Amino acid sequence: MLELHGIEAGYGKQTVLRDVCVSVPSGSVVAVLGPNGAGKTTMLRVASGLLRPSAGKVVLAGEDVTRTRPYARVRRGLCHIPEGRGIYPTLTVRENLVLHSRKGEQAAAQERAVSAFPVLGAKLRQPAGQLSGGQQQMLSLVRAYLSSPTLVLVDEASMGLAPVVVDKIFEFLRQVAASGTALLIVEQYVNRALALADTVYVLNKGRMVFTGKPGEITDDLFAHYVGAGARLSQHRAGRGRRGSRRRSGLQADALSAAAVR
Repeated sequence: MLELHGIEAGYGKQTVLRDVCVSVPSGSVVAVLGPNGAGKTTMLRVASGLLRPSAGKVVLAGEDVTRTRPYARVRRGLCHIPEGRGIYPTLTVRENLVLHSRKGEQAAAQERAVSAFPVLGAKLRQPAGQLSGGQQQMLSLVRAYLSSPTLVLVDEASMGLAPVVVDKIFEFLRQVAASGTALLIVEQYVNRALALADTVYVLNKGRMVFTGKPGEITDDLFAHYVGAGARLSQHRAGRGRRGSRRRSGLQADALSAAAVR
């Protein structure tokens, strides 16, 4: 669904990504982990067309889109949910939903959004900027449903949210993945990302230092590149319980998030 080949990119004279290669197969979930400043957001910006690479190639559904504008990539099935609440704050919730819906499908899109996050149903006439942080993130995330994309890029969906809201966010992402939509996620809650992902990449100082299955990441590699003190024991103990999150799991997530920060 998405391939990044030998990507180099940055801002001005500063190079952020160096020879980055990522592959997202159709219907799969790929997680990219790494410390702050590793280049994860820059990588997603390159994938969605918001930043043009200085070298390398971006392939979407078999087509070279390296020089294709962002709106054209959206038409090809890509949806980019950015870090920091990707909404129009002065517009109502309903207006936000309409803007991201296909022509003639606005009512159905609104129904799907409310079905995914019922709290939005009571806020349709309210300006999006007046919603709580968690509700704003829900509104941003439902874009993954509204236009029926084939690939969704998600940047730090759980940042700054309470654990109970994080539960809802990841349940929604599991539903999106179960529908056959491919996901490329950058996420601070490492254990949550590993429990959802089929493949994991670790990005450090603009270079990929690991590619493999979640169970193949060693504690030493994880602690070295993602953050000292963050361990994988809790994730491995609960690998088979994707749908349940106990208090100990939340504590492990918080530790991992603190390490990434």
